[in-house]
Amino acid sequence: MNFLSPTALFLFGIAAPIVALYILKLRRRREPVSTLMFWEQIFKERQTTSLFQKLKHLLSLLLQLLFLTLLVLAIARPQFGFMTKLARQMVLIIDHSASMNTRGDTQTRLESAKERALQLVDNLRYIDEMMVISCHTQPIIQSPFTNHQKSLRAAIEAIQPTDVKTDLAPALSLAYSVTQTNTNPEIVVFSDFAIGATHQGEQVADMLQNPPPHVKLHLMPVADTVSENVGITQFRVRKSLVNAFDYQTLLTVANNSEAEKSFNVELYLNDALLDVRPYTLAAGEDKSEIFSNFTFEGGRLKAAIDVDDALATDNVAYAALPKREQIPVLLVTRGNTFLENALAVDEKLDVTVVAPDQYKPVSEGVTIFDRYSPPELGDGNYMFIYPPEDGAMWEIGEPLESPIVTDWARGHPILRYVQLDNVLIGEAYQVTPPPHAKVLVRSFDDPLLIVDSTANRKIVFAAIDILKSDLPLRIAFPVIIANTIQWFSSGSGIEDFHLQTGEILSKQVPSTVEGATITTPAGGQTEVAVEDGQLLFDQTSVSGFYELKVGADEEVWAVNLTDESESQIGVTPSIEDLLDEEMVGLGGSALLRYPPWIYLIFLAVALSAVEWWLYQRRRID
Repeated sequence: MNFLSPTALFLFGIAAPIVALYILKLRRRREPVSTLMFWEQIFKERQTTSLFQKLKHLLSLLLQLLFLTLLVLAIARPQFGFMTKLARQMVLIIDHSASMNTRGDTQTRLESAKERALQLVDNLRYIDEMMVISCHTQPIIQSPFTNHQKSLRAAIEAIQPTDVKTDLAPALSLAYSVTQTNTNPEIVVFSDFAIGATHQGEQVADMLQNPPPHVKLHLMPVADTVSENVGITQFRVRKSLVNAFDYQTLLTVANNSEAEKSFNVELYLNDALLDVRPYTLAAGEDKSEIFSNFTFEGGRLKAAIDVDDALATDNVAYAALPKREQIPVLLVTRGNTFLENALAVDEKLDVTVVAPDQYKPVSEGVTIFDRYSPPELGDGNYMFIYPPEDGAMWEIGEPLESPIVTDWARGHPILRYVQLDNVLIGEAYQVTPPPHAKVLVRSFDDPLLIVDSTANRKIVFAAIDILKSDLPLRIAFPVIIANTIQWFSSGSGIEDFHLQTGEILSKQVPSTVEGATITTPAGGQTEVAVEDGQLLFDQTSVSGFYELKVGADEEVWAVNLTDESESQIGVTPSIEDLLDEEMVGLGGSALLRYPPWIYLIFLAVALSAVEWWLYQRRRID
């Protein structure tokens, strides 16, 4: 046995004055009386009980000393070795993913999980410690190891519902890691275990089936009998392939129920009903459709299914449709019919053609220099096509004799869907790009097409004379031009305004901007700092529209769940046999629920009451 406060043992010195007070005899006062007859009779009666009186005094002294002993030991806070061996370190994992919002008869699954977790905290023994982890795709330590019940209860109650998909693997990895050196580790997982049959779900199932040998794993299901659900599992938006100013949306609805379901799919644009389509899906069936013909102005698109089921989160999906504005393109050339025609076929481009002597710098859009270099170059998007040696922004070397394309970066957006085999090039030259530039097309070791991207400037440099090659006669030429324009304006691509719940909203902003404001779907506003022109916002755990305001500019981002496995709200069959049927208990002696000093204090109070009773008896006698 040892003591947490051993210096408190010096309080045993108080026993000396207690004993001294009991030994001390009070000096009696002399009082004259008229007769001793009655006093002698009382004296004889008291003599017969003197031994008993001495015993009562001695017992009272012993009780006082025992009371002092218990009180001092309580202050010193004793600890016993066997308690350390019985101490347990519990890791509590609470799943608060989207499927945990499934509502049963009286409460959601998350509410049930938190209620049962609080019961574990109430039964926590003083020798045990508990850590609280909440998880969806990423684990969050709500409370480190502690036996302070108030802190643990506050940590559990602070866990909020989210619309993020389930992934227990990171939380299990964290729990397995923190319990490696613990003596008696236990992990308790509260979840509906709707992990799906994907590769990710198989990984979680393997981790649940094969925990570390020293860890006791308890899987506490909170799923009720509700397993039927209809949900939107896909809602993707892209630019229309037939109309440069329209969008196309792909909507997929799945019936994860054991019975046929009939309902309507409603499409709203800026809160106005745009389209309604009736659906009838058999059990386990899904259906996909494409919607188009949206307004040129864009707006907020919402798809909803009017079905009453246990999980409402996947009944709505969102899409942000930016206004389709034409991209201004300034072509500086002395005449290039191929290039002008390649730009003219794209309806989303507003092309202006000027001669080199009429060129004036512009701050927006894309500028293409055909066999020309300006005297100065500011921030913006620029494409150089075989600029002359005099005034070229990069060092120009010797001419290349009949170069051939030997390699090109097929994965780069500019060369997407492009084939450059056997391209005939009549005239080109060597060029030395800056170290941070990227070569997209090579002729052996010589670069032919180069890109250079910085925070405020993008450059595409072609070291070939397209008028002296057969490239303009190939389908690859207009595709390269269109891809280049799209790469310059990639910051406003439709895919950039759509995220899944839990993903990070990332955006490049001017370096002069220090902060931005984001309004969440619930209406709350958050100030977000900007560092080195990069804005990062990770609080996207709820689906809906997020309004981003950077200076005077505003844009809307759509955040969706749309996850097929998350809409399957039943327990995954592969782990049903692992689930605990009854509530896990802490086991061990109930006396270990409180530290020893608590019992010493109660015993000391009881002895004090007995000593008070004896004192009262002495006074009566």
